[in-house]
Formats: sequence, C-alpha cells, structure tokens
Amino acid sequence: MISLEFLKKVKVFDGLNDDHLSDVMGCCQEKEYHHRDRLFGEGDDAIHVWVVMDGQVDLRFDLPGRPTSKENTISSISAYKTFGWSSLVPPYKYGLSAYCATRSCKVLKVEKECLTNLFEEDTLIGYRVMSNLAAVVGERFDQLQDSTLPAPFAKVKISVHMATCGIVAGAREVMTALMDEMARLGQKNIEVVSSGCLGMCNSEPNVTIEIQGEEPVIYQKMNADKMRQVFNSHVLKGKILSDFVITK
Repeated sequence: MISLEFLKKVKVFDGLNDDHLSDVMGCCQEKEYHHRDRLFGEGDDAIHVWVVMDGQVDLRFDLPGRPTSKENTISSISAYKTFGWSSLVPPYKYGLSAYCATRSCKVLKVEKECLTNLFEEDTLIGYRVMSNLAAVVGERFDQLQDSTLPAPFAKVKISVHMATCGIVAGAREVMTALMDEMARLGQKNIEVVSSGCLGMCNSEPNVTIEIQGEEPVIYQKMNADKMRQVFNSHVLKGKILSDFVITK
C-alpha cells in the first residue's frame, strides 16, 4: 500500500513536505511482478518513473535473438530506489530493459504526465525532484563504469564511452553488438566497461581497446558493424583497423 512514510524514504522525493508527497501519491500506482517478468523493454516509450517497493529489479541489455540473462545486467535496483528516469528527459525512451530478478517484485509506477503537471503547478516540487534525480543518475553512471562482464584479471579491456553524447550518437547499439559477439563466441576473459566522455564529442561513439603490454587504441564514429569488425580483428587477432582509429 502506498503511504507517505514510504515516499519519504525514496531519495528522489527528498525535501518534499507532506502536502507535496500527497500530490505525488495521486500520480502513483502499485504493480506486482513475478520472477523474470519484464517491466518494460529497451526502446519502449518511457511513460513512467518507477520505484522499487519490494524485491529487486535488474536493468539489462537485451541481446537480439537470445533470452535475457543475468550476465547482461547493468544495474540492480532495490527497495526505495528509482529507475526509469528516461521518462523525464528526451527522447523519452527507455535505454535498458527492466526485469523482476527476485521471486516477486512490487513497484510503484509514477505517471510521467501527472508528475510533470505537478512540476508546472508547483515549481518547488519540480526543482526538488529533478535535483534529486540528477544525483540518482550520477550514482547510476558510477555503477555503469563497473564491468558488465567482470574479469579483474583480464588481459584485454574494452571501454565503450557512454556519456550522454556517446549514447545520443549510438553507443548503446555499439555496446549491444559487442556483448552479442562476446556471447556468440563464448569470450569470458575480456573485461567490458562503460566509461565517460573522452572530450571528443564529434567523434562519438568512441571505443577504447586496451591489450596488456600495448598502447591503448581509440576507435571513433563506431556503429554495430564496426564494433564487430574491431572485436574480431583487433581484439581476437591483434590486427588494428587503422581506418577506424581516431587521430588527434
């Protein structure tokens, strides 16, 4: 059951008084899911902000033609944590898929349109929520910098630069293609991470390949097909694809 006491423990609603929280409560709906249920898919229209009430929700990359796997989890969301913030920023599409990762999951669905109407009616609510949301996004980005396929002793490290500029340019598609190749070829001894912007936004999406004992190589203007070529040529065979390498 939704209550003011629950909303007070949700970080994104920090600083809102009881009247504000009562208004927010009017935008909320409880929903329960079971293990492996998908709450939404990557690329779906983002029409809700979500809060976990009970259980755990995993945010994952879905690999084309393959069933969802815990190995593809980017972030795990527990009680009182918020996800689905893509509903409040263009292009209003979910960037990952969300799955119930425990026996059951109870979540709070906060309708975007209702929430943004509150922002317009009371700018203090909008300011507090968006400020808190920025902090949540920052924490999530820190989590994204951890390896999606942990391999602390890997001799090869691949960094897909996924700051906002990289994502807009297509970095998600690059990451999906890379993970698909990793899964297809059964490569588990390679560390894959998402990283921040290199400061060269006009060359995004960028991918950095680091092979032990060699200088890092930065590839520019990547797409899914180029990522597959780089993986199979440079990562697996040690042959750098010079045509794709960034020149400073």
